[in-house]
Amino acid sequence: MNIRECQQEMRFAFLGGFAGQLVSGLIWLAAAAVSTWHQTSTGMAALFFGCMLIFPLTQATLKLLGLPARVSDENLLWGLGSQVAFTVPINFLLVGAAGLAQGQ
Repeated sequence: MNIRECQQEMRFAFLGGFAGQLVSGLIWLAAAAVSTWHQTSTGMAALFFGCMLIFPLTQATLKLLGLPARVSDENLLWGLGSQVAFTVPINFLLVGAAGLAQGQ
């Protein structure tokens, strides 16, 4: 399987990233609402725990839409997702720093 075929299969299986971006956006929106109407620290906790649900909620959304939410075993781009997921905890450091700076 060449790279073009891998990319095409990924785009089809994940709606070009739409479902994941939708889920992420809703989680960030919910965390912003919690921070606005409650406490910043509660909003940060909502974001932290909500982000743990991005992948399962994305998979559920795709399955509800009737898509496979999976690629073939020959597609080596599947492993890229787990590599990208390792960057998420680094982003929480940025969110935490911004939250602490806002509190001062």
